[in-house]
Amino acid sequence: MDFFLTLFSKYKCLIHTVFGHEEYTRVAYKLNAHGIHFRTRSHSHTLRHLGGDMGMMARAEDRTQYDIYVAREDEHQAHVAIHSR
Repeated sequence: MDFFLTLFSKYKCLIHTVFGHEEYTRVAYKLNAHGIHFRTRSHSHTLRHLGGDMGMMARAEDRTQYDIYVAREDEHQAHVAIHSR
């Protein structure tokens, strides 16, 4: 199914990859602010380790990978938007 979504989607250009929801939100906000339409594919990579916020409780570190795709004609504008202040 993923193959067909990719094949028939106009969002074919992988513009940026980020890790964690906070970083994804920052990039998505910049793209929206510049009026650039995009699609996202996420891959979960959750890491657990001891010593979380409550003593020895395991804390999950958000390592979700977000791949952000834009249409080819928006590639340059997306780069400008992402790297703007």
